[in-house]
Amino acid sequence: ATERHENKRFDPWHFPASKPMHRQATASLLSGGVMGDSVSSEVVDMRGMLNLVYLIFVASHAHLMLDNILSHGILIAFQPLNLVPPASAPLLGLFSLTLPVLGALVIERSVIGLSSRTNKVVGGLHAINALVTLALPCALVAVDAGGGGPAGGILLLFCSVTLFMKLVSYAHVHHDLRLAHAESTAGESEDLDRLLAKFSTDVCDVDGEQPRYPHNVTGGNLIYFVLAPTLCYQEAFPLSKRRRPMYLLTLGVRLALLAVLVPAFCAQYMLPILSSSAQAVEDGNLLRIFEGLLRLALPVTYVWLTGFYFFFHLWLNLIAELLRFGDRTFYKAWWNATTFEAYWRLWNIPVHHWIVRHCYFPCLRHITANKNVTGMLCFTLSAVMHELIIALPLRSFRMPIAFLAMMAQVPMLMISARIERLTRDSAFEQLGNYLFWICFCFLGQPAAVLLYFFRPDTVSS
Repeated sequence: ATERHENKRFDPWHFPASKPMHRQATASLLSGGVMGDSVSSEVVDMRGMLNLVYLIFVASHAHLMLDNILSHGILIAFQPLNLVPPASAPLLGLFSLTLPVLGALVIERSVIGLSSRTNKVVGGLHAINALVTLALPCALVAVDAGGGGPAGGILLLFCSVTLFMKLVSYAHVHHDLRLAHAESTAGESEDLDRLLAKFSTDVCDVDGEQPRYPHNVTGGNLIYFVLAPTLCYQEAFPLSKRRRPMYLLTLGVRLALLAVLVPAFCAQYMLPILSSSAQAVEDGNLLRIFEGLLRLALPVTYVWLTGFYFFFHLWLNLIAELLRFGDRTFYKAWWNATTFEAYWRLWNIPVHHWIVRHCYFPCLRHITANKNVTGMLCFTLSAVMHELIIALPLRSFRMPIAFLAMMAQVPMLMISARIERLTRDSAFEQLGNYLFWICFCFLGQPAAVLLYFFRPDTVSS
């Protein structure tokens, strides 16, 4: 029966010339499938076009690679690694980061059981300890005692700023825990767990019972927090069930490959463009400078996106897997951001959580209730930290490029928010996303690289 049905279906006599070919009103496929009240049931499948885009991408970049090699030759210098740095270099850097951690632990262990009236004194000690976290590494980088050059200085200050934020969180959280503990010991009918509910909620996926204050004030608890891929302290963290050796191996291999390929890419593709743009910068030729920015846009964007993948995905997931740290929301879909505010909220989740928890709401409670002013204060703090990490190792003292680049985004926050409101639910709703990519990849970051490379007081090497 099935065979007779198939024969009937393909019988040419059942497809006469008078058969109607147009039966209903339908829209063209690329029109979104809608025309008036008529809706097409066919879904647009763009996989073939996407495959073409991939092939064009590969072909065009293969041409650029060959053109670069034919024009400049192989610029990558393969030099033997110096695996024996000066003995004092890592030790001084490690000491400058270890001392504040010990200081925070000593402060908290010393005040267990003391009256809550000592909280101001304890807060002052934690503030001094946090400032030491920044001051010691800055002093080492300023006198070049680390021996690691600009790259080593940036790494040391990056670790210093990260530790500073962690210790601020450690101090803030323990301030709340001490208050709850003092109320628990003073009241007859209230227990500690109920009072702590005012400050926190239970954490899922932990091993055993959560340690409660003061039993969490231990060296192991603090060291785990310092190493964990988070900036916000809490008594216990969600944990994964086990470590996955093969996943760790793949993360390590990808990290090693990118650690070799990215510097090679910079030497082969970015340095020639920067060098060829020298005369235009010196002459102040705006048209040639703009041409240099466009040429830089592609390699700078690749390095930026690769750096994001290297740090936020590979490195943080590697640390999380080693420590069995369970909450691995290190970033969200920032690439779809239609406003600059959405980008900064989604790009770096650990820093966003820290800003909200330890800067934004404390400022609203104790400094000003104006949300715009508080937001500006938080953004300024972030700009200062960016400038500190970059300017001191590169000796760029005359012009705070990173700070100005961050603060230049303040008007873009308002402009992009306005555009998002005006274009919502329209054919131009992605206009803000285009603006974001243009500002970051074609103007902002290439311009910052050019300025740092050609600053007379910058170590451009």
